[in-house]
Amino acid sequence: MKSIITAMLRKLVYHMSGGFPRTNKAVMGSYKNQFSDNAKYLYLHWQQTSTLRSIWISGDDAVIQQLKKDGYEAYNRRSIRGIFHCLTAKYYFYNTYIGDISQYFAKGATKVNLWHGSPLKKIEFDITSGPLAHSYQADTQMKQWANSLKFHQQHVKPDLMLSPSPVIESVLTSAFRLQSSQFIRSGNPRTDYFKRYPKQITSISNLFNTQYDNTILYVPTWRDSMLTVDNKGEINSPYDKAFDWSALSEQLVNKNQLFLVRFHPNEAHLGKQLNQYPNIIDISHWEDVYSILQEVDLLITDQSSLFVDLLLHQVPIFFYSFEQENKDEKPREIYDYAEYLPLVGQISSNKVTSSKYRFHQFDTLLAVLNKEESFHITPSVANEYQLLRHIFWQPQKCDAFENIERHLFSNKQQRSTNQTNAVNGYD
Repeated sequence: MKSIITAMLRKLVYHMSGGFPRTNKAVMGSYKNQFSDNAKYLYLHWQQTSTLRSIWISGDDAVIQQLKKDGYEAYNRRSIRGIFHCLTAKYYFYNTYIGDISQYFAKGATKVNLWHGSPLKKIEFDITSGPLAHSYQADTQMKQWANSLKFHQQHVKPDLMLSPSPVIESVLTSAFRLQSSQFIRSGNPRTDYFKRYPKQITSISNLFNTQYDNTILYVPTWRDSMLTVDNKGEINSPYDKAFDWSALSEQLVNKNQLFLVRFHPNEAHLGKQLNQYPNIIDISHWEDVYSILQEVDLLITDQSSLFVDLLLHQVPIFFYSFEQENKDEKPREIYDYAEYLPLVGQISSNKVTSSKYRFHQFDTLLAVLNKEESFHITPSVANEYQLLRHIFWQPQKCDAFENIERHLFSNKQQRSTNQTNAVNGYD
């Protein structure tokens, strides 16, 4: 009963916040109170250009204090100033849901969801299987209403989203139940930031004070089927079954290679023990990895859409899908377009079907990392990389900052001009 009352009060406060006047400023935030992803890089850009007053909102005081130390404006969402700006900002820019900033005070603001990936697995209202489906699917009006209370922020539609390509736009249109007019054809701030500010790129050799021959980045997706716990109360990591960390470390040392591990934020705790292995470094606690992508020589993933960002850098990509060897429950479904992508291969089949770029055995992974040719995109597959890139990215220049600002401010200027013309009898 208490949770129902809390959910109803939250919804009431949310709708009441729509009565506050909004001024020309933006509040921005990211998931789990981090300073990360698209919202971070749009925020940093506007801090340097002063195009729009932008204010970072978080529940992590350490993040806030660091931003203030850097000379930026940031507040705790529960502070008086944080609440004030959440109630009066014209724009909300966030990476997942309005709760990145505030679940309570977004009504009446222009909500821009910068989303944090290019989906392969079905997301949001397209999810019909797996443990997340009940958050979105309802077979009666009453259950739909109950879902909107219990999963409040998931059911608040954004006003605008970015779409780097027509394919991604069609996916997001379905997943978020939006219209095509609600999309800005644009790149992502997290990828375009370092084109505009190349001095912000992080040198891996300087960062770790060691020169490696190759840098390998491993970024698996989140396994939302949940983790299991043994009889001692300890979490059984699926990665400890899929990797022989000692054998991998030994080969990395022999080849002078660095293996960076970036687990999903929901699984970041699984990487804490990895730093005991030479040449394996857990970076799951980092805010994000975008400042080092230009330094990466090879990416290993399963379904993480980070591979989409690395297509812009012409980095070789391999897919290690160890979980397909033992599927005990129905996974979240895959989008139709993603079933047979160039290079990626079939990713939803329960059958163990490997290819040159997708494999399911740890021994195959070791063999791939042991070959010099794995670290180069050969002419024979360059066309496949190009095809894959065109699926996810516009061929022509599509700078995120230019397109976001043009859409928000040029449209505003045009509306103002039209209103003036109407008053003066020009229409």
